[in-house]
Amino acid sequence: MADLDMWPRIEAAIYDTKVGRADAEWQWPRCHKRGCQCQNDIDFVFSLFTKAIADSVYKELLCKAVTEPDDGGVR
Repeated sequence: MADLDMWPRIEAAIYDTKVGRADAEWQWPRCHKRGCQCQNDIDFVFSLFTKAIADSVYKELLCKAVTEPDDGGVR
């Protein structure tokens, strides 16, 4: 159960993840007219969020690796 000790930190990292609107907005069409042929690439936006969350969790795990290194049992 020691692995679950990290869950509060990982959960906080997930919920604190932010993606800037400007990062996704360039992908969206500027035209909002009826019958516009522009396509919203919502998959791109979700992939931005997925990558940002994965990066946050990775950074949190790296933080634990620095504060609690695995020294291979040598004490």
